[in-house]
Amino acid sequence: MKQVLFIRPDSLRDEKIWWCESGSSQIDTLAGESELHKLSTHALASRVCLLLPASDMVFRHFSLPKKTLGAQSIPFSWLAEETLIGDVDTLHWTVLRKKGSEVDAVAVVADRLQFWLDQCQQAGLTVIQALPDAILLPETTAGCTAVALEENYWLRFSSFSACNSDAALLPWLLQQNAEQRICAYGVMPEGVTVSESHDWQHPLQLIQPQWKQCNANLLHGAFDFRAEKGGTKGWRWWLAGAVALVCGSLLLPRAFTAWLLIQQENHLQEEIVQLYQHHFPRLKHQSNLKYYFGQNVKKEKKDVFMQLDDLDNLKQTVSGLRVNSLEYNAEGGRITLLVQAQQQQTLQEFVDKSREKFTFTLQPVSVKAPWTALITGTVK
Repeated sequence: MKQVLFIRPDSLRDEKIWWCESGSSQIDTLAGESELHKLSTHALASRVCLLLPASDMVFRHFSLPKKTLGAQSIPFSWLAEETLIGDVDTLHWTVLRKKGSEVDAVAVVADRLQFWLDQCQQAGLTVIQALPDAILLPETTAGCTAVALEENYWLRFSSFSACNSDAALLPWLLQQNAEQRICAYGVMPEGVTVSESHDWQHPLQLIQPQWKQCNANLLHGAFDFRAEKGGTKGWRWWLAGAVALVCGSLLLPRAFTAWLLIQQENHLQEEIVQLYQHHFPRLKHQSNLKYYFGQNVKKEKKDVFMQLDDLDNLKQTVSGLRVNSLEYNAEGGRITLLVQAQQQQTLQEFVDKSREKFTFTLQPVSVKAPWTALITGTVK
């Protein structure tokens, strides 16, 4: 594999940027993106591998139907929207590994990826590959690989996911699966039990063997750097046309079926959006509607439950009051309470405090303590 220039920025702006050549053990730093231009004269300035922090990404595993479109064309945002918060349409998905119908994918906010691509381009650097950083660490079977880097740690999990953590959060993260093995490179913070310990190596050194075997690249679709090159010779266009003609004659029926399914899906999505906006007119979300619908339904209270909640709150303000039974007539919305107290004035106090929200009348039942009464009425 040809050499590249690894550049790994921080999650925060204007923080330290690590860089090195592939195959080299020398690791250097820049003070921030404002110093990226210093690498423009490097021999590998036109072959940059951008490593973005894994903590800025979302890793998901999917089990797909046997017959699907191309791996990168799968609507992962729809498949994962129940587990994601926010606008899923801003995510750019990439397949990292595919075994049959089992797919491991990663998502990054498209604007964040574009920001660093723009920073590199303005500095005179050409990015030909972009990847999550910690996913390239050596894999620990049924466990986690942890590498220290100054005050932070790179983590790769056997579930084909990764993240970055500080010392305070690291023990908590690893305790989420206490049975996993932990293979550590460098000193781990207190509270972390290490199963296998190795001498410290810089993460940019540790990732290189795995990088040589990695074919994944975040730069596809709208971020495909090859789309900007152009200059393809004429005969290649003719060859591509001939191949397309042959493939088209074979795949046209299936492609037409897929097109119809996509049209139906788009139509269904439009109906869902219209229905959602009809019932929640003040909310303008256009995507991830299942998540937002669930959140808004949770906020809504049914009338009877709202009344019960108000009654319970009232009861808490009147000490010594006991509710023996409650009946609710759905047709008229009438509430009947059988209450009891040691002091007769306690019953009247409850009725008086309820006047703000209820129209209750008090009908005494007993003539001595403990005093019981029927309280009937409706909500205002």
